[in-house]
Amino acid sequence: MAFNWYLKHHHHNYYSLVEPYRENGKNRHRVIKYLGSLTQDEVQRIRRGLAVAKELEIETVKVDDLIFANHWRYLDAAFLDGIWKQWKLSNIFPKSDGKDVRTSEIAEILTLYHCLDPGSYLSAVDWFNKTALDRILCIDSEHINKSRIFRELDLIEDRKEDIERYLYRTLKKRNEDSMHIVFYDLTDSYFEGRKCELASAGRTKSNGFRKKRVVLSLLVNSSGYPFAWDILEDYTADVETIKGLSTQWKTEFGFGDNEIVLVFDRGMVSDVNLKHLELKKYKYITALDKNQIPNMQNVNIERFESVNEESMTEQILKMGFKKYDDSTYYETVGTVDGRRYVMIFNPEMLKDQRKSRKELIQRAKDYLDEENKALSGAKKSRNRDKTRDRIDKQLGAMKAKNFVGYDLEPLVIKEEGKEINSFRIVPKETDENREAIKKKERTDGLWTIVTNTPSKGGDKNIFTEDDLIRAYRDKNQIEQAFKDVKSFIKIQPFNVWTPKHVRAHYTICVLSYLLDITIANRLKEVDIGVRSPQKVYEVLKEGIIGKITIESRGDEFFKLITLQSQQKAILELFRSENVVRREYLKSMGIK
Repeated sequence: MAFNWYLKHHHHNYYSLVEPYRENGKNRHRVIKYLGSLTQDEVQRIRRGLAVAKELEIETVKVDDLIFANHWRYLDAAFLDGIWKQWKLSNIFPKSDGKDVRTSEIAEILTLYHCLDPGSYLSAVDWFNKTALDRILCIDSEHINKSRIFRELDLIEDRKEDIERYLYRTLKKRNEDSMHIVFYDLTDSYFEGRKCELASAGRTKSNGFRKKRVVLSLLVNSSGYPFAWDILEDYTADVETIKGLSTQWKTEFGFGDNEIVLVFDRGMVSDVNLKHLELKKYKYITALDKNQIPNMQNVNIERFESVNEESMTEQILKMGFKKYDDSTYYETVGTVDGRRYVMIFNPEMLKDQRKSRKELIQRAKDYLDEENKALSGAKKSRNRDKTRDRIDKQLGAMKAKNFVGYDLEPLVIKEEGKEINSFRIVPKETDENREAIKKKERTDGLWTIVTNTPSKGGDKNIFTEDDLIRAYRDKNQIEQAFKDVKSFIKIQPFNVWTPKHVRAHYTICVLSYLLDITIANRLKEVDIGVRSPQKVYEVLKEGIIGKITIESRGDEFFKLITLQSQQKAILELFRSENVVRREYLKSMGIK
């Protein structure tokens, strides 16, 4: 007899267990048992138990005999285990004969943990016990504990360079072209809790000033796959990081002369850095910082003063710029000391920058109005120099000091028979203010690519202007990598503090991102209605195994819940159907 009971919801939170049947051609149901009021957790457990029980071959069973003892997450963990195995990441670690749990297994557990439910390492054991990873990896769950995890973090970090070299060789073997252009960038994170020797005080890019900040570097190939990363000590500025790392990469990966083209952000551009890369035979593509543009040779920057929003594209084309797309026009500036320069104009950028400057100037004027009110209501006398210094300091912090001018006129306030000496702020526009605004407007909408790649010849590193624009735009690959590492994988805040554990944590997060980008790249190839790794994990999370006990018989079953169509589509896309095949499930004691 088919087992088809289901949970019926009545008013409020009352439920009953019912069995549907047909009578005189109509659908009816009979109540097997009234269950009364249930919590949402109880409802979910019973429904999962019923779903699993429907897969069992049961002839006769009483409701009191049916016990849904427990359940574990299976499908998401088994799926990611398959992605881990596709990369053969366990081969990087020593075999560890004689250990009840290998370093590679701890590395995999922590990597999957950071993909699926990122949290502190103190919570990793509890998470592991809610999954079927003990069955998948053939591990006794009693051997997974907090002290082992922290002990293994040291051993994981000992293999960091081996992991990097393995990923570099593997990526190059899979697609040598994907290792021709590589992208480098920096980000930062911070610590909570105990002191960390690697951390230093500083302002993070997303969380303001932090007493315990660390700076992270990452190198990815043109498909977004990571293969080198580091935590930078004694960090002071972006421009100072690339020299040491570029030398390190040469040694670690054996880069040949001109073998790769390094693409990095304008924040790391300095003449010293570029000369160092040229000395090390690196090809590079980067961009000048905005304040470097006016000092370029062969550029008449004053000609951009007349560019206005109404007819800017026509004006730019008349200057000799060529169209790349609607948001990008370019002009070849020329070559100076072996470096090519390509000027880029972006109409939308010009509009945004001019709008932002107007808003900034207005905020500065509003600040002066507020300050004027405070001065006019002063309760004690003010000093001219101190007052001006305070106002100038605030305008400087707002980056509006050069755009807004003012005078301080003496103001005598008579109150309760005494005189208070204060000031009145009188706004004024000076020639210096107008010239400062005009100087800024000359570079609105402009940015400049600088590269030492050739534009013609027989070199494989030939890059046309279109190639350069495309390559620099593609650096968003690494920006997306950092976004995923910091948000989805939740690298911050760090919850470990010893130097080795901190570095191991970053290594685990990068491995998590490796699995993440593997999934993301495959999803781009075929549309199955799931567009992100996060959504994949969300769909697969419902694929649980349940422990069902039939008390009257003493029978106990482990059963995988019936798969949904979207879950099947994901497994098929990634060729992971094996994780739900009967033979594989049976090998783990699952029916």
